[in-house]
Amino acid sequence: MTFEPPSLELRFGSGVEVSEENRRALAGERMSAELPTWADVLKYFPDFSGATSAFVAGSVVLGWGHAASDLDLYVIVDDPITVSPGQEAFTRDASTADPTINIVIGELSQYRADAEVWRIVQIDEIIGRFSGEIPDQEAPELGKLEQDMLYRLVSGQALHGRPWWEERRSAILNSRYGAWLAENRKLSAESYLEDVGGLLQSGDLETAVLAAREAFTFALEALLAVNGDFSINRKWLYRRLATTPLRELSLDEGWALLNGKGAAEDPRGWSERAARSAQQMLLVVEERSA
Repeated sequence: MTFEPPSLELRFGSGVEVSEENRRALAGERMSAELPTWADVLKYFPDFSGATSAFVAGSVVLGWGHAASDLDLYVIVDDPITVSPGQEAFTRDASTADPTINIVIGELSQYRADAEVWRIVQIDEIIGRFSGEIPDQEAPELGKLEQDMLYRLVSGQALHGRPWWEERRSAILNSRYGAWLAENRKLSAESYLEDVGGLLQSGDLETAVLAAREAFTFALEALLAVNGDFSINRKWLYRRLATTPLRELSLDEGWALLNGKGAAEDPRGWSERAARSAQQMLLVVEERSA
């Protein structure tokens, strides 16, 4: 009997990336590729010609792109658009009065592009929930789709309709959204901190480590939020911490706690250390959010 290693099959779409040879060639090109222009976008996506604004965001824009990075494109329209039959597309639902968000997938220069098409009224409705001193408690809870859009609008780069983009970006930064996001993460951190205490008392050290890491991570996200980092993507936490230096936490200490360094050797001590760090960050969040 011979052993054959397991294989991992991935779906790469219907374009040039279907071929492994092409994927490898594109990987090298992406590392040095420039961002597309609005004219480039319209060559690949002519359905977007009537858009009010458009911006790109994600790891490529932030300088964190890698060989397999795709490009996150957001297209802002006044009225709903009709996607041409030849385009690969699907819809997602947002928490807005008009819930439908079209997602169009295609190739844009060297990148695979995911284009989210949002209406102006949808974005204004979401931003409006945080325009007062206190977020609208009657509004639907924001899901990942809406939180991603707000973060990417703030951290992205306009390709078209820059005045609209600048106005909405400013509205988000001057709203209570950052405070809401920080409070959301703070509540999760506090819940895990309660668990840590009980788990350590009962002697379940392995679970205490996992709960302490969750508490630390949520507390870090809360602190980043009050410092203007609205991302909800945890895979970039090290990069985000390096980009947004915090007086309360060094990059080395943050990375050591994120990757659990020392937890296996001393689970109780590590859990207590992570919990203390989380508590200290939450105190700062409370002060900054007051």
